[in-house]
Amino acid sequence: MTESDAAPRALSARRRQILEAAITVLAGQGWRGLTHRAIDRAAGLPEGSSSAYYRSRSALQTAMADFVVGQLATDVEALAAELEECPGDHDRAVAATTATFRRWLDESDLLTARLELTLAAARDDDLAAQLRDSREGLTSIVGDILARGGHPRTDAVSGTIVAAVDGVLISALLRPPAHRARFVADSLDLLLGSLVEGRPAE
Repeated sequence: MTESDAAPRALSARRRQILEAAITVLAGQGWRGLTHRAIDRAAGLPEGSSSAYYRSRSALQTAMADFVVGQLATDVEALAAELEECPGDHDRAVAATTATFRRWLDESDLLTARLELTLAAARDDDLAAQLRDSREGLTSIVGDILARGGHPRTDAVSGTIVAAVDGVLISALLRPPAHRARFVADSLDLLLGSLVEGRPAE
């Protein structure tokens, strides 16, 4: 594997530009529309620019998956830090989480690209392993949030919450934009409320 085919830990400005354009193309046109030429056009770069950095489709896919899950994980970590400041405050937790999800839905390319990558992973063992690793990281963050709130920390519970949140986001994407925020807030109120009700007595 050449350096150009690798997915670097620290992205240069040009690599970031290319990956952001690739996400825009994937979200808008799906896998069939994801070509180096389409990426170059979306990025406003000369033809051949993206292929110079990511020569193969596999290298591009790997880099995109790293970028997408990294961006979302950064947001989740920031949300976890905010929730740490308000343990037991259900209303604030719902408001903070809703604000994060609403931003994802308002700028939905990243979220849509993640869904496309997830579907592709069902037919690609390497991509599945890559996304599974990132999901375990998100599950661990959710476990930390639960533990700070006084709930038993188990991978089963944390994993179920992550899966439930995925379902909420997918359902929200299928609704008209004007209805998404209310649906997300109501869904999170039910989800987080069930955790409060299930909290063990001290």
